[in-house]
Amino acid sequence: MKGLLQELLTIQEVRELVDHIGRSNHPVSVTGVGSVQRAQLAAAIHYDTKRPLLMLCENEKEARRQCADLRILTECEPVLLPSREWQFHPSVAASRDWEYQRLAALYRLAQGEADVIVTTADALVSRCCPPETLRQAALTLRIGGRYDRNELVAHLIAAGYTRTEQVEGAGQFALRGGILDVYSPQGENAVRCEFFDDEIDSLGAFDVSTQRRIYNCDEITLLPAGEVLALQNAEQVSQRLEQAAKKLSRKENSETICRTLQTDAENLRQGIVPNGIDRYLAAVYEEKICAIDYLPEDCMVCISESGHVQEALRGWLWQLKEDISLLLESGTMCGDFAALALSESELTAQLAGFPVCQMESLPTSRALLPPKELWQISAKQLSTYG
Repeated sequence: MKGLLQELLTIQEVRELVDHIGRSNHPVSVTGVGSVQRAQLAAAIHYDTKRPLLMLCENEKEARRQCADLRILTECEPVLLPSREWQFHPSVAASRDWEYQRLAALYRLAQGEADVIVTTADALVSRCCPPETLRQAALTLRIGGRYDRNELVAHLIAAGYTRTEQVEGAGQFALRGGILDVYSPQGENAVRCEFFDDEIDSLGAFDVSTQRRIYNCDEITLLPAGEVLALQNAEQVSQRLEQAAKKLSRKENSETICRTLQTDAENLRQGIVPNGIDRYLAAVYEEKICAIDYLPEDCMVCISESGHVQEALRGWLWQLKEDISLLLESGTMCGDFAALALSESELTAQLAGFPVCQMESLPTSRALLPPKELWQISAKQLSTYG
């Protein structure tokens, strides 16, 4: 695909646009480019500048389409960061597959392993685990390495894993004598670690349904099994919940939330993570860190249909506000911990620090960032048989 990108860069309008973006941080708008042309133009910018690329999309359907196109055009595996699915209600159980995918994507970003990132605006503004906390929670096991099994168990529980008799799915581990089975969120299979005393003698992936080994490996990295790692600083988090309860106790009709906060604080001290732990994300991580803080400093930002992205973000923020209002009214969430996302103005202020190219099919007055330059490229999309 390098030949195609090199040919694109010979087009005068494309060449001038790429040169302008490379030397200026002013947001620009480009019109006349359809979905496939947006991927081609973004890949050409990435290829010419040799800088990391962020493609911001309206929704996950568009993000997956752009991700597939960029995978072919850039010849690398993009990081697809999914949207967050909040788990607020203590009585509602939900799938955590989205959380595991998000953790794997954030870890690649934290490790500086992402040349191309594709995501949506709501995924970018949602509060999340700080990069340093995520790196510290990840654990690498190697053949020949010496590990205290009790410390391993404590680390895995603090990292959100559930101890079981037999591993059946992601986020679980089992310890039987000198054998430790762990299923990391980013892994396709569980991993079996066989110990000789405190030294790992062998490592290998196995099928959880048959318990048969598939292949051997020399090392494995285990990611945390949750974004909100409340047990890592359980005492501090418990104190914050109790302080919030004490503050609310002076107000009328606060008995329900005060009782909830005190019960959850006591559970955390006993090593029990309350259901709907996302309610306490702001108590676990006091600093307001979002996925946008994971972006490389020299990142280039391309926005696919900026007006649609803006509209989708506003709708998502409105819905989040409504959901939180209901939780506050029902006594399920504390107002001190209700700030769970950046506002639109906070997002645009941070994006303004990067070179931004907003790509539109047709001229429009709507844009996430007010453009300083307007560009027109005449692109024609061939039929499928063409």
